[in-house]
Amino acid sequence: MSLPKSVILYCAGSFNPITNKHLRLLELARDALHKTGQYKVVKGILVPANAKYAKDNLVAAHHRLAMVKLAVDSNAWLCTDSWEVEQSQWPPTAVALDALKDRIQDGTVSQCIYNGSSTVESDSSTQLKRKRPNDTNSHESSEETDVFARHKSAKIMLVCGSDLLRSFSVPDLWAKEHMEQILRDHGLVVVVREGSDPYQDIYSSDMISKYSHNIHIVTDWLGDDFSSTKIRTAIRRNESIKYAVPEPVLEYILKHKLYNPNYRPGFPYPSSEW
Repeated sequence: MSLPKSVILYCAGSFNPITNKHLRLLELARDALHKTGQYKVVKGILVPANAKYAKDNLVAAHHRLAMVKLAVDSNAWLCTDSWEVEQSQWPPTAVALDALKDRIQDGTVSQCIYNGSSTVESDSSTQLKRKRPNDTNSHESSEETDVFARHKSAKIMLVCGSDLLRSFSVPDLWAKEHMEQILRDHGLVVVVREGSDPYQDIYSSDMISKYSHNIHIVTDWLGDDFSSTKIRTAIRRNESIKYAVPEPVLEYILKHKLYNPNYRPGFPYPSSEW
């Protein structure tokens, strides 16, 4: 019997802000791949989108990166990668996946990786501060850094929701060569809600069907609806988001007054009215 194939899970998004739902996507994907007996997940990477990504209401990249770092801080198998936010333009997903593969193979990936033991800070500018693995004050463990060195041939799989799979069928939204590159060279782990039918999306496209063997469908039977959009709406309306985002992320949002500078959950009226 052959040994399981090493896998690195790659989850990209605006993370504006990151929520518990994003973290759960990776947990569900890891569990599903392990159950096949064919794969061993060695790392999960959450990648905040570049500032040039075409999405409204994005807060500065250094804030989104810092929040992701806080979210993964207590989880040994998760990390975040700053490579995309440091690019001058938004790199298409297929390009970013191939760049990660190259960085792992040439040993430079650790320059942009933050494990739970690394340190990320933000200041009032849009600059990112980080401590590299070779900094004297860095707390990043050599064991975590070596994960990529030990698994240079690991398969990198894109973790996503059913909306991304469905978007492959939208005319002119994706470059055909990028879609094929993702499906052929990397593969998808698609986490869907109970009642959705991703198999229809696979069947309706000749290209997706061609690579269906490289697509893993995972149903989230517990479910929740802690989307970033609804989190931002709740903050604008002064509603509590506790337990919908990791506690350190909530504290960061309050400290930096993100999305609503007057956010004070639990107090719907200005303090002057009390």
